[in-house]
Amino acid sequence: MENLINQENLEDIRELIENKIKDIPGELILAGALGSILLSSYLNKTGHTQAASIIGSLAVPIAGIGLAKYKDVLKSGIASFEKPEQEVS
Repeated sequence: MENLINQENLEDIRELIENKIKDIPGELILAGALGSILLSSYLNKTGHTQAASIIGSLAVPIAGIGLAKYKDVLKSGIASFEKPEQEVS
């Protein structure tokens, strides 16, 4: 059986994934990560531990992708907290 994920195909796979998710807002991707965590905890509670671990392991990469897309909004929010507004007398 051939290993489809190798060094030669890695760049093609990255471009394919980036093209598929470029139109999806970062907020929706972050909501998907939260949904993955919630679904994982529900499955774990109902006794489906193997499915819960698979779905739970997807939450971190999904959150990483969402944060990478949402980083500009986060940076501007952090900058606004670092610079307190001057009080007007």
